[in-house]
Amino acid sequence: MAAAINNAELYRLIRDQAERLGDLARSQQVESRKSRAMLEAIADGVMVTDEDQKIVLFNDAAGRLLDLARDQVLGRPAGEFIGLFGKAGLPWQEHLRRWRTDPAAIGADGYLAERITLDSGRVLSVHLAPVGSGEEFIGTVAVFRDITQDVKIDRLKSEFVATVSHELRTPMTAIRGYVEMLMLGAMGPLNDDQRRFLKVVMDNSNRLEMLVSDLLDISRMESGQIRLNLDVVEIPSLLEEVEESFRRRCRKDGKDLEIAVEVDADLPSIQADRARVAEILHNLADNAFQYTPAGGKVTLRAFPRDGGVQIDVSDTGIGIPAADHERIFERFYRGENPSVMATAGTGLGLPITKRLVEMHGGSIEVESEGVPGRGATFHVILPRDAVQS
Repeated sequence: MAAAINNAELYRLIRDQAERLGDLARSQQVESRKSRAMLEAIADGVMVTDEDQKIVLFNDAAGRLLDLARDQVLGRPAGEFIGLFGKAGLPWQEHLRRWRTDPAAIGADGYLAERITLDSGRVLSVHLAPVGSGEEFIGTVAVFRDITQDVKIDRLKSEFVATVSHELRTPMTAIRGYVEMLMLGAMGPLNDDQRRFLKVVMDNSNRLEMLVSDLLDISRMESGQIRLNLDVVEIPSLLEEVEESFRRRCRKDGKDLEIAVEVDADLPSIQADRARVAEILHNLADNAFQYTPAGGKVTLRAFPRDGGVQIDVSDTGIGIPAADHERIFERFYRGENPSVMATAGTGLGLPITKRLVEMHGGSIEVESEGVPGRGATFHVILPRDAVQS
């Protein structure tokens, strides 16, 4: 009887455990079906792979975007279809290899965003992320979105800006020419008021011309019309040119500023576009000139960094608040400092500078406490061998 009672108790325990496991399994199946239903319903394409990179989920939207049938891809390695992504397939494969061989690196390198153009002309943005459990790599999730229309709109905006900028240049040339003739006395001597009024016209014409030039540069960069003319560049000679230009401007404007140039003796030459690197340095030096009061100091430093060079442009000007460190590289943003607003500018110089640095494969960042008198330092890092991007 004792054995029978024990067996009955054991049976009850097993039955209860089986029921709980059954409920858990059914709950997991329901959640799994819900998750799959939601993935199927969203407009973005979704592709999920397992730890062996075999495709285990491929929703209808992904099939429409990539022009592939679901039964063509399910259960097959994702690597068979990476060729569809063109150049974007190389970083995709590299990330997959890194995640599989070193799962611990997922946290530091856990995201990939690329843009691909299919043979059909459709443009997709692709976001790839790893899926892990602790230090175990268990698969990836890729999300595809059709951005063809967005790309067309951006191109139309760039074309519009370029067209308007070109049209503005023609009347601006005539205005400047006639104002210069009047100021030279072509129509007779001028009194003080007339000369002052014409100077206001000339200053604002220069400001408008600068805006037109910056708009054209931005438009060309966005449309890929600007290409780098790579050659061997010696940074010391460029810094000498910037220094001389800076001193001439100080003399012209009657502004007393000290400029110092410090170049490391072991500074290597780099492969870059000399004219564009000069534009980067002139833009930064111009900002330093504008926002540093008389009696201040501007310092240009260059030294080796990671096989390339780092160039620092420091000043003792008004400084940049921490909240603006990222925003100053946005187009048309100039901050709210009264000294900035009182100075002529387009808010395009730093965005253009940042884009030119990135076209060389480099980086730029700003360091400043935002305290007047302590100024700001811009750090520009350029690789030894720039690659057109």
